[in-house]
This record gives sequence, C-alpha cells and structure tokens, in this order.
Amino acid sequence: MHDYDVETDPPAIEPVEHRIRLDFMAGGLIRYDQLLTNSTSRERDAIDSDLWHRAGRAKPLGVQYAEGTCQHRLIEEAPYYEVYDDEDALSDAPAFLAHRLRQCRSADAPEAAVRSERDRRETWYRTLIPKLNLRSVLKRSSYGSLIDDGPAETADGQTLLEHNGFVGAVVLGSDSDPEAFARERSLPPQYVVRERNLSCGQSEAGALPSEYGLDLPAPLLVGEYASGSRYPLVPWSDGLVCTCPFKADAPWRVLCKHELLAAIVLGARESLFLPVTDGLDVPYRARRFVSPAMASVHTPGLPSDEWP
Repeated sequence: MHDYDVETDPPAIEPVEHRIRLDFMAGGLIRYDQLLTNSTSRERDAIDSDLWHRAGRAKPLGVQYAEGTCQHRLIEEAPYYEVYDDEDALSDAPAFLAHRLRQCRSADAPEAAVRSERDRRETWYRTLIPKLNLRSVLKRSSYGSLIDDGPAETADGQTLLEHNGFVGAVVLGSDSDPEAFARERSLPPQYVVRERNLSCGQSEAGALPSEYGLDLPAPLLVGEYASGSRYPLVPWSDGLVCTCPFKADAPWRVLCKHELLAAIVLGARESLFLPVTDGLDVPYRARRFVSPAMASVHTPGLPSDEWP
C-alpha cells in the first residue's frame, strides 16, 4: 500500500503493479518445485545472482516477464523527471511518482531532489521489485504455503481453488453487530464479518478496509487461504489490493503472495474478474483484479539482454 492521504491524493494502483499482475497471468501456473527455499534466498550475494540458476530450478515464466516489465517501466518513466515542474505533463505520470515529483518542487534544491527520486525509483526497478520483492514472494515459505507441495506436475487453476477461496462477504465497521446486521437483511450470518475480525485486523501492520477510505458496510471478496489467513481484497483505483501487512509502508513491494495467487487463478480462467467461490454475490467492481485499460495495452515480454 502506498502512503496516500485518501482525502487529498487520488488512490491509484501503480501501472507497474497492473503490468506485473498481467505478467503472472500470462506466465501460467507455478509449480512448488520452481519456488526458492529460505536458505537460497539468504545467500549473501542474492541481489546480484540469479537464484533460480544457482538452485538448479526453472525460473517461472511470470517472473521473467515481470523482470522485463521493470526494465521497460524504468525507460518509460524517464521523461517525467525532465518535466517535473510541468503540471500538465505530470497528469499522465503514475500517481505515486507524480506525487513525489510535486514534493520535489518545494524542496530547497529541487533539481537535487529530483535526481534523488530518480535514483530511488531506479533502485526499485533494478533491484527492489524484481529481486527483493518477487524473490521473497516466490519462496516455498511464502507462495508455497498456498499451493500443493505434492508432485511436480503443474496443478490446474481449479486445484488452487480447492485449497484457497474467494468468499463474498459483507464487511462491517469494527463497532457494528454482525448478527443484527445479518438478521435485519436476511443474510447468512457466516458471510457478515467485522473488519477487525479478519486477519488484517489482527496485525498492527495490516490495513483495515476503512483505512483505504472505503465506506462500510461494503460487499467485498475475502480471500480464505490454505495458510489459514483471511484478508479482504479492497477496490482501490481500478483494481483490487490485498490488505495483508506485506506491502504496508514499502511502496516498492508491488505484489504479495495472495495477489500472486489471484493472478495465477485468473490466468487459468482467462478473466480479469476473480470468482466468488462461496458466499454472497459481490459487484463486479469488487471482483475486478486488473485494469481493463492496462490489460488492453500491456504485452508481457522477456527482459532485454542489454540490461545491466
């Protein structure tokens, strides 16, 4: 989750997030034996090495596509640093980048601030996203906790939903009475829940749906996962975001294991809308995982050999 003030800044999912979701949708299902182990990911030179090659494992195609996206995104964003003081030009920039560049204008040394922001963003795309973020998620202790660790054969999308589900529920504010709400509206009580009783309400680092500026009560998909957690997926700009603590306070973390699972499920279904596997019907807006506009223009591609 990015550090937005929902009262003053428009909520938006970064374009790179949509693209990486589409990359994993196009990359196909991921086997347990393709995932990294904790010992592999703690290698001292992990940032500089190809851990899949070192571990003798096949790197998932979705990871390769995401690496290509990071390369291309860095190139596409370069022009905005030259026009940071032009508000009309920034209107087309990614929301978080535009927000940061506007802050640079008021710095004591604006040009130095812009260079610092550019360096920071370059670190995101070269190192933090493709290496630290994605490698962390593509571990047996992370995404592996959501999928079958049995035979190496690739399970189909339906098998993933045998261990994990997307439940249509009405999420209430923390002070509401679920039983009274369900009774008054003739709803099955098991599908009415306080936000504080979900997994995001049990962690100090988690974000409640109401903290995204969402008015409650609201019909939402709640991911119920093989790992035992229950996190709602919240409409945010033109997609959904998971409320788990993994991405909190780290804008460069653009994918968590729950969002990866959603992308893999949707890739198998060839859809942008997550299924309701149990519970109440929820609006399409609360099921749309990826921006249709981004899906119409993004073509996953492998990284360039020329990339340093």
